Amino acid sequence: MLLLGLLLLSLSSAAQNASVFDAEGEARILADLNQSRAEVGVPPLKLDAKLTDAARRHSILLSKRHVLSHQFPAEPSLTERLRSGGLIFTAAAENVGMNTELSDVNDMFMRSPGHRANMLNAAYDAVGIGVVHLGLSYWVTEDFAKLTPSLSPQQAEDRAAASFESKWKARHSGTPKRVAVDGLRASACETAKSAGRTRTTKFSYEGKMAEEVVGFSTPDPSALAQQVDAVVRNANISAYAVGVCTPQQAGDGGQFWIVMAFF
Repeated sequence: MLLLGLLLLSLSSAAQNASVFDAEGEARILADLNQSRAEVGVPPLKLDAKLTDAARRHSILLSKRHVLSHQFPAEPSLTERLRSGGLIFTAAAENVGMNTELSDVNDMFMRSPGHRANMLNAAYDAVGIGVVHLGLSYWVTEDFAKLTPSLSPQQAEDRAAASFESKWKARHSGTPKRVAVDGLRASACETAKSAGRTRTTKFSYEGKMAEEVVGFSTPDPSALAQQVDAVVRNANISAYAVGVCTPQQAGDGGQFWIVMAFF
């Protein structure tokens, strides 16, 4: 007997009684899942503890209610469940199913186009699997996510700076000097809170006003906005500064907010 359910969308202590979980079954399903991804040339998923916690909590509800659902009455949505557990991500999806044969779980999901799409989606880089074995039934939840890197403001700024300098060196000799400018981090967080409107405060360095100020959001600080590409074409830039507001600081669902000033 098998049942399936899935949910598509654009947690931290062990869930309740950990003894109800089939850890060996979870490991087997993960191995089968990553084997399926390898067969189509997709990178393996990393097992994430917070996703596992969320998946296990949901599998408990599946097994108690003996019905497949992505959201039971009074249960938060998948996005809310993941974020309440401290997970920072930009995309998530969920497969739920029941089978009397653990060995058939991966094939069961793969036979369903929607579940298969979640499993083989190269955009996801992490997964959590929760298996509850109750009687003759295995109740299974697979939670997928595209995780946002956990970086400090300084680490994120360094990544953005390295990306900018790489772009610059591809077009010019030498590199503009990276400088520190007061207020850039605060401006980045203000930009996040104002839904992307960069404040109009003028930034200066050694008495020189910034020729260009660019504000944008990105799930990866190394991936700079197209406005920065336009700046790179300006050979007159001699210095630049970067300020970042992290997703944790911004309260944003997986986005780093970046402000770059060019002199």
